[in-house]
Amino acid sequence: MVKRGIALLSALIMLCVCGCTGGQADDTAINTTETDAPEQTGQAAENETDWQNTAETFPILGLIIDDDGSDSARLTMYGFLRTAETLCYASKVFRAKAGDEAAAAVDAAKDEGITALMIFNPDSKNDVTVEKAVSLGMDVVAPYYECKVAGIKSNVVVDAEEYYDELARGLAGRMEERSLKSGRILVYGRDTEKAYEAFCASMKQNYPQFIVCQFVRTAADEEGAIDELADFILNNRDIKGVYAVDEDAAPIAVKARSRAQKRFKSEGAPSPTPTPETTAGASAQPEYTPNPALLTQIMITVFGTGLSGENYKLFNDNDIYALCIEPYYEAAAQGTMTLDRIVRGESIASVARVNRPIVHSDTADKYTAIYESMLAAFAAGTDGNV
Repeated sequence: MVKRGIALLSALIMLCVCGCTGGQADDTAINTTETDAPEQTGQAAENETDWQNTAETFPILGLIIDDDGSDSARLTMYGFLRTAETLCYASKVFRAKAGDEAAAAVDAAKDEGITALMIFNPDSKNDVTVEKAVSLGMDVVAPYYECKVAGIKSNVVVDAEEYYDELARGLAGRMEERSLKSGRILVYGRDTEKAYEAFCASMKQNYPQFIVCQFVRTAADEEGAIDELADFILNNRDIKGVYAVDEDAAPIAVKARSRAQKRFKSEGAPSPTPTPETTAGASAQPEYTPNPALLTQIMITVFGTGLSGENYKLFNDNDIYALCIEPYYEAAAQGTMTLDRIVRGESIASVARVNRPIVHSDTADKYTAIYESMLAAFAAGTDGNV
């Protein structure tokens, strides 16, 4: 039992979520450490311990997920497998696309005696799979995304909106550190409306000297997206902060910033200088005339979303000042611990919430270590197995 207590404590430590801290120099380097990779994934394995006697007492934990090669899928698998191992469970991942494959995976899990199952259900694509597992009497936990299927034991949901205020205040705070007394913050990406509204509310309450605008990406290809955003930045040089709402939006924002800077240096300001404007259809803004001093240079602080490979590199290179982490690993780990509580007959919350941490160079070590460890673990495996 002492060994199990230590294991539980270790798992809980891995779930500590960092918040937004004070600013630091944009060129601060990031030091990362690598954690041990689990020994197996995708296959059931018996872990011999002094307290585990039978598979019936401590059953295999299962995860059904579409392993599409994305960081979100692999962080979810890694969080599940690592936490199951920490808790001394055998575990198995059933890689299956949403639909018939996932439904067949439920049957396969049932045939193997798995009764405690986590099902990854992005955008409700696996609702039918969840319904089938519930109908077969399996204990189901749905991680990360909201799941409205009746009968699941627990839904570990990631914060969907509250983090916007922290992001907005963090970006505005950084602009103040740069001695800016006015200027605009741009919310950029494919679907900006929720973030835009939240940023407007936050600025009105906390930083009324800053104005918020939005730019919705229309170009399908990356080069087109960079060009259209660079043009917008060049014509609206009072923009001093950007929040990129999509995982792939931050790299575009960084490249657009660089492209606009080069054009401004070589060609100067567009003539005639256009009146700064927000995206068509945006909420009404107060009358705004930028301080002419803001238009003399293009210097923009970028906040990004998600610890993808490209974002990770940009973050390490200090091209992105802060990242809003998408906590797939943490949600999967919390879901796995919930399965453990179900197995042991303990009470659980029907809905549990996981925060979205916002990290800077001095608070990123834990998350970059998890990310690096995940990459190393999958690179060492065969056909995606750790």
